[in-house]
Amino acid sequence: MIHEIHKIVRESEKSRIIIADSATSLTGENKNDVVVDASHCGINVGQMMIAAGVKGMIGNDAGGGLEDAGIAALKLMDEHGIPAAAVSRLSAEIGVGVDTYYSGVISVANEAARKLGIREGMPAREAADRMFENS
Repeated sequence: MIHEIHKIVRESEKSRIIIADSATSLTGENKNDVVVDASHCGINVGQMMIAAGVKGMIGNDAGGGLEDAGIAALKLMDEHGIPAAAVSRLSAEIGVGVDTYYSGVISVANEAARKLGIREGMPAREAADRMFENS
């Protein structure tokens, strides 16, 4: 785990939207947060998100990868009922969370996210708001 100060962009009594450069910086303190991070969405990232108890996640599609390994977290998180999506690597730089939040464009979403109206082409910050408000 790396030490990182997360930027909080929205907050309620029960939840927050946070921006992180790396999924490895999450802890139990992120329980019920919607995490917008600049990591790929590989299976290990999904495992970290589930372990942290997040409410939703938006990461980077990393170009998909071999057999969609770069977005494997979305399926895993869907199995746990957690909305997850990824922005196109062409819209936001991997490793730069603020770029993911402010410039990212959703390229893929799991079924739990789609039930919230999250679709390809949607700005990441709008998708994060939907996760924050509806899950």
